[in-house]
Amino acid sequence: MLTEAEEVIHARAAIACEAAAAAGLPGRFEAWREDGLLVVLATAPELRFLRTITGVTAANLPRAVRLAGASCWNGDPPTLVLPPGLLPGAGLVPAGARPIATLPVTELASPDADVDDSPDLGGFLRVLLDGYESDDVVTAFMAAEHADPRIRRSLLVEDGVPISAAALSAHGHGVVLGGSATPREHRGKGAQARLLLHSLTAAAREGRQFAVATAVEGSPSLSNLRRAGARVHVRQAFRPG
Repeated sequence: MLTEAEEVIHARAAIACEAAAAAGLPGRFEAWREDGLLVVLATAPELRFLRTITGVTAANLPRAVRLAGASCWNGDPPTLVLPPGLLPGAGLVPAGARPIATLPVTELASPDADVDDSPDLGGFLRVLLDGYESDDVVTAFMAAEHADPRIRRSLLVEDGVPISAAALSAHGHGVVLGGSATPREHRGKGAQARLLLHSLTAAAREGRQFAVATAVEGSPSLSNLRRAGARVHVRQAFRPG
């Protein structure tokens, strides 16, 4: 399942890179496959967290290390994200964890009547970006990504006020759940859990088989995923030393 999950996440990253390039954001944005590796390049320093090589196995790890030293990174190499149990070998230093959550998609509930699945783009972005509280470069990248027509947007509305946002994209048998955020003043109401359940139900009705999401270790988002029955694969990240 982890291999399928990484493939689906990479497909979503490719959409984000295409959207950022089309929006004219500064820098270079690319996502490609090479010898089984899944590579994402974003040259803006503020988007360093996007520079990753996944799909790493014992067989292609040496190739991944060589690729991390290529000139396309402009001297700022990417993060190699290794599956659980794969030893990094010499020349790589730990760079934290990159959890990835997988969930089976089943008919969990009826659609949530308080969720608007066709919000206007401006209203959706206001809620999403307010929830993320990110800097200008990350905000511009997220706005470009979520404006792409391949990304489906939802808002949870309470008493006529949008209080939480979530997005979904479908890739073959799977869906990616992300981005998802709740503005500070509306947190603690279970909004993200409701949107998660709504998204899983929508995916089930379309015949999708699994959902994938990434989240920071120890974050409320990861806790919500675990409570929803997700299996969390704690991948270890490394960078060339």
